[in-house]
Amino acid sequence: MIDPITALAVASTAVCHAKSLLAAGRDATSALSKFAGAVSDVNYAAEKAKKPGLLALLTGSAEQAAIDAFAAQKKMQAMRKEIETIIQYQYGPKGLEEYKDTLRRVRAERKRTAYRQAEFKEAVIFWGGTLVICSVTFVGLAAVFFFLGRTQGKW
Repeated sequence: MIDPITALAVASTAVCHAKSLLAAGRDATSALSKFAGAVSDVNYAAEKAKKPGLLALLTGSAEQAAIDAFAAQKKMQAMRKEIETIIQYQYGPKGLEEYKDTLRRVRAERKRTAYRQAEFKEAVIFWGGTLVICSVTFVGLAAVFFFLGRTQGKW
């Protein structure tokens, strides 16, 4: 699944890169795009932390994921505010609105592709593991009944 700590590191790097590019008056589109993707990843991780899967609940990692997502979201809010301030000074209110529209588009695209793939992968792993555990249990029980019936002379 999407790791909020990794997304935060990507966002931090993108912010530094975007600030230096914008200060030099150059195009910072790729850095802002990476930042938008990282923001989307952190928000998705926070959303997933609110409704953890069964596997996360059983392993006890749900609490850690929630704490990581919360901390990353708070740091991301500060970085977002900084980026928005720089964009507003550089390009004005219209440029800031265009940037926010771009963020919305990136978030929607990531939801359609990357997050659906991650959810599918998580579901395949969960149901595959469940199938294996059920199969092993069934075979084990069948073996126990077979040998029990054989020792009692029923087979």
